[in-house]
Amino acid sequence: MSDPMHARYHVTERDYVRVGRVASRPGRRAWTVLAVVLACALAAALLGPPGTGTAVTGGLVGGLAVWCTIQYVLNPWLLRRHYRQYKLMQQEQTVTLSPDVIHFKSAAGESHLGWDKILKWRFSPDYVLIYLAPNMYHVIPASVAAQGFDLDRLKSTLAQHVGPAV
Repeated sequence: MSDPMHARYHVTERDYVRVGRVASRPGRRAWTVLAVVLACALAAALLGPPGTGTAVTGGLVGGLAVWCTIQYVLNPWLLRRHYRQYKLMQQEQTVTLSPDVIHFKSAAGESHLGWDKILKWRFSPDYVLIYLAPNMYHVIPASVAAQGFDLDRLKSTLAQHVGPAV
């Protein structure tokens, strides 16, 4: 990596809600647990006493309905509310990528993150999330590419120093 790259951006309310969906995406462990639960439910439905299949189906349909309600109604509502109360998130932010660190700056302060301080990272077509802790992350919108910020270089650098995206 030669010269440091930097970009300025704002995280909008819409961004914040969409990032919340990316951040809450199930990881490998969650998918494994879900597969085991579904396998057990299928086994109970097929091998259990009469009526078990109906109960299992009802439980799965009810669980899916609750999950959809939380994911598509409750979480977006809570995230919009949170964003409106989170005044610092609404201010301009700057990201700078250099060989040794990724630097974030906002009105609240600065953060110089060496690669060993990053827990994990994930991305979607619209955002890169850099985690400092399991539920605390910096957001970089893909729109920074319009300023010349090389997102592919950021992702490859993260993969090299932190590991694969989760």
